[in-house]
Amino acid sequence: MNKHYARGFLLPAAIFLLVILAALGAYALNISSIQQATSRQDVQGAQAYQAARAGLELAIFQVLDPGTANLVNCPAPATINIESYLVSITCSQSVDYFEQGTDRTIRIFEITSTASSGVAGTIEYSERRLQATVSKCRATDTTPASQPVQLGQNNI
Repeated sequence: MNKHYARGFLLPAAIFLLVILAALGAYALNISSIQQATSRQDVQGAQAYQAARAGLELAIFQVLDPGTANLVNCPAPATINIESYLVSITCSQSVDYFEQGTDRTIRIFEITSTASSGVAGTIEYSERRLQATVSKCRATDTTPASQPVQLGQNNI
């Protein structure tokens, strides 16, 4: 019997094994790159949230203006840069409400802050939008806004 027929018997098995190992390596590399991109997007989302929150807090501070009892109008729409994020702040106010029987005026403000970074439609893009409703009351009468509760005694 000639032994030349047995040569190359393991070659198809070795090629099959190499193809399988190469496919597994490519799959592992793909999973790793997806995990890195997802992690980067999580960090960018958290940074965008914090930038939007900073813009919202700035507008709330301007609206409530702790240094004065007067009612202020909404600040003009603004755009500020915080790190690599562009933060757009808008405000709208309602018609003033007057409390009947007193000289109290209440003004309600709707504030929106949007932080974005990158080019929309790409993996590097992140955006967060926060909204808040705040109100400020101006009272010029002498009646306090809230009165303490008087507790009476019950004699039994």
